[in-house]
Amino acid sequence: MTGDWRDWRPAIWLIMLGLAVMLLVSPFYFGALFIGLGIGASIRIRQRRRRAAALAASRPGAAAGRGPGGRRRR
Repeated sequence: MTGDWRDWRPAIWLIMLGLAVMLLVSPFYFGALFIGLGIGASIRIRQRRRRAAALAASRPGAAAGRGPGGRRRR
């Protein structure tokens, strides 16, 4: 995870695809499938980001400039 907007790209693309399908396909509700997938993906991304932040905060030596295991990076 990079921690910026690039984490949300799959959700953004799914919602854009859903909107395109709604505009192009006759029964518009087929696009709702992709919008629902985009919403679900965004929920999972948020969960993953929170879990990673909690893990980093609880790990000893999580201060800036320290690598895995609390060792200082060179």
